[in-house]
Amino acid sequence: MLQRSAEQNLKFPVLFVHGLFSSSRTWTKTVSAFIEDYDLRYGGTVSANPPSGQLQPTPADFYTWNFSSNHHLSYRKQAEELAAGIETIRRLNGAEQVVLIGHSMGGLAARALVQLYGARDVYALITIGTPHYGSPLALLRESTHRDARNIFEKLTKLLARADAPGETRPGFFRRLARRLFRVTTEAQQELDGFFSSEAFIELAPGSEALEELNRADLPTDLRYVFITGSLTDFAAFPDPVWIARYRKLNSVWKRLAANTVQTISNRYLLEPYEEFQRYLSAYLPDAADYTPAHLTDFDGAVPVLSQIIGHFRDPPLLKAVLPVYASHTRLTKRPAKIFQALAVCGAVGASPRP
Repeated sequence: MLQRSAEQNLKFPVLFVHGLFSSSRTWTKTVSAFIEDYDLRYGGTVSANPPSGQLQPTPADFYTWNFSSNHHLSYRKQAEELAAGIETIRRLNGAEQVVLIGHSMGGLAARALVQLYGARDVYALITIGTPHYGSPLALLRESTHRDARNIFEKLTKLLARADAPGETRPGFFRRLARRLFRVTTEAQQELDGFFSSEAFIELAPGSEALEELNRADLPTDLRYVFITGSLTDFAAFPDPVWIARYRKLNSVWKRLAANTVQTISNRYLLEPYEEFQRYLSAYLPDAADYTPAHLTDFDGAVPVLSQIIGHFRDPPLLKAVLPVYASHTRLTKRPAKIFQALAVCGAVGASPRP
């Protein structure tokens, strides 16, 4: 087998896997930071069905991935496509194993690969905001989508008044309103995409697709790192040290975001969160003790409790949780946190030699 180049700075090639309604472009900021800040080599995009004119991937430290469809594939089909992509990357680099980094549903696709098809080729699995136990939002569909969309539209119209064209030095409150307007607009677009997708049904707690994964054995001979996002209080973390660190981020923006998230949760999500808790109870023995604050601690799309696998039959080689204050769509734009995850699982450093 070929040796990896000495110019490559990771022990194993890394593949970034996008989520629902996304593509390799979701990793643009991380790609730039990995190249410029960490001196890592980017090998390009690996695709299940490469479009005409796409450059061929080259030997490198990391790659991005494109599924043949971003919302019409089962987890099994996604896993089959990923397996072919991993084989391409291993062949290019003479590597025995790779590291998989999956955002949102991309993390479930990576899980399907290691659980349903074997983990021999995978050194570590890093998931980012992945709904391992589902998202209560997927239980809402028709009526709540309509009500929630009305709220976003009213809030967007209100915040849009803060935009004053030609104003070069807006005041603090106007800048804050502009920021809220941008985030609210992004959230509305994401909400529309989620609710219009049949694939989103598979993210519902208790769905047949999630049940297949959660009933299957989790390989313990690889390393797991969970990057979790929250916009509220990280109530899912019982450790007071973690909570204290998070609360140092306290700000006007954080309080406004947390209050908005909690208001929407309390109005629309109480019944879905009860179903979410019942589903958790099948896998986590202490799920019945979780309070509403624990259950509604989330990143705008996925509860923190769902972003961490907790039902390993035996302890894996490594299990680490890295929390970050960020919404679901912004989690892929935290390259420093992602590099930290690679370091935690032991993937940073000289390439292993045969």
